[in-house]
Amino acid sequence: MGTTERVAEAANAIGAAIARRDAAALRRLLAPGFVQRTHGGAVSDVETFLRAIEQIPGEIRSVSLEQLEVDMCPAGALVTGIQYAQVVVDGQLIEDRRGFIDWFVEDAGLWRIQAAVDLPASA
Repeated sequence: MGTTERVAEAANAIGAAIARRDAAALRRLLAPGFVQRTHGGAVSDVETFLRAIEQIPGEIRSVSLEQLEVDMCPAGALVTGIQYAQVVVDGQLIEDRRGFIDWFVEDAGLWRIQAAVDLPASA
């Protein structure tokens, strides 16, 4: 498996861990100093990010990545795409598609996410 495929595999593993609300798996996939920003500028560190995942309301049916693109750079990998989630809240299915921009770095032989930017939900 090539480097680009390994990065894509790590990105998909993050989506799967979010779907399971698996904070331990997510923690292993986050690089030291991980930071998440929203399009509005709010920032989350590791603990805030993990707590937010655990507190997603309702039943998460699925989280998948669409239009996944990986651009390799000497210092890491830029990963972009659309996150598509299905969540049931109070018996109602909510479908959410939003863009993302993630920066991955190689750490201890594994590709881990260093920075994440959530984009506004598409109309």
